[in-house]
Formats: sequence, structure tokens, C-alpha cells
Amino acid sequence: MRQADLRAEKKVDGHSILSRDTQAKMIQVAIEVFGAHGYEGASTRALAEKAGVNLASIPYHFGGKHGLYLAAARTIADYARERITGVVARLRDSHRADQTTRIDEALSSYIDLVIGASEPEAWTSFFVRCEHEADDAFRMIYEEAVVRFGRALTEAAAEAIGCDADDEGLRIRVAVVLASIVNFRTLRNMTLGTLGWDQFNPDRLERLNRTIRQFALRELLSKPG
Repeated sequence: MRQADLRAEKKVDGHSILSRDTQAKMIQVAIEVFGAHGYEGASTRALAEKAGVNLASIPYHFGGKHGLYLAAARTIADYARERITGVVARLRDSHRADQTTRIDEALSSYIDLVIGASEPEAWTSFFVRCEHEADDAFRMIYEEAVVRFGRALTEAAAEAIGCDADDEGLRIRVAVVLASIVNFRTLRNMTLGTLGWDQFNPDRLERLNRTIRQFALRELLSKPG
């Protein structure tokens, strides 16, 4: 390959890396700004200034404000899918252990992911804003972070107690369990205040994990009335 071609290739590679870095920075800022102010309250100027880019960068990289908003949601959704895929696979692996044990282990892992995870609080704020709007961004994150696990949990519980996975009573109990777990993350300050704690630490998280699992197993494995 000629030297000129090599220089051109390196220039393209360098531009691609810079572009990816710029996009990653803009997405990080978008999560923070949309989480703090909501979609309508976040101006393109504020997004650009906080990311250290010019206004034209938003349509250039993402097609506009809405595209950046969805890219931010996709980042969180992809992260959730990566973390939860293994939990769902182990829950569905009937060769590993009995159904009750697999449900208990899956709940423990999911609780750790949701409550004990070290993701930025801005991610939680972003999700709460999306949930309030019930928009495409919410559905994107909800599908990966909640629905996939909830579906597998419902199927496992239905098999364990011998009922149909479409049983309304079971689906209500699964919804209660999932909501209680997610709320420990989204209502963190209320939880700490109710418990009289100043923060979560490993011992407290373990006690929460154990207590939530005990509650969840009672709910999920009770026979349909």
C-alpha cells in the first residue's frame, strides 16, 4: 500500500475514533440533562454546551434532539440487556437446579443488579423521567430491564405451581414483586428514610436482598386461589 493511502487510512480511523468519543460524551451528557430536566425541559443549547460541542453536532451525529434522546435510552437498554441476559438464561436452565432454587437465585441476581448496582444516579433519573412520559425511550429501557426478566420469572413460577403463565393472579403477583424491587432503586431516598439509614452498604443490601426474596417467593409460589 502506498504511503499516501496509509496516511489516508490513519486519518479516517482517527476521525472514526474521535467521532465515537464525541458521541459517547454527548450521550453521557444527554442522560444527565434529560434526567434532570425531562425531554421538553432540556434545550439543544444546554445539551451542546454541557457536552462541549457546537449546536450542529446534535443533528450531525444523531439527527436531532429526539435522536440523541433515543440514543441515550438505547445505551441504558443495551447495558441492561447485557447484564440480564445471563440471569434469564440461568433461570430457564432446567438442568441446573430445581425450579424454586433457580427462581431464588435469579431474584437474588436481579435484586443485586437493580438495587446494588453502581450505575450513575443520572441513569435512574433518566428512567424515572421516561417512565413518567411513557414514551419510546421508556419502552426501550423497560423491555430490556424489566419485561424480559419478568416474562422468564412468570414462566418459571407458573411451572413451579402448576398454573398457566397467563393466569391473571400470577401476573399481578409478578408485577407486585418487580415493582417492589425497582422502587427500591427509584425511591432510594424514601427507602433510606423509612429504614432510618444514611446509605446502603454491603450488609444492608444483603439483608434487603434476603428479605425481598423471602417476600417474593411467598408471593410467586403460592397456589392460585
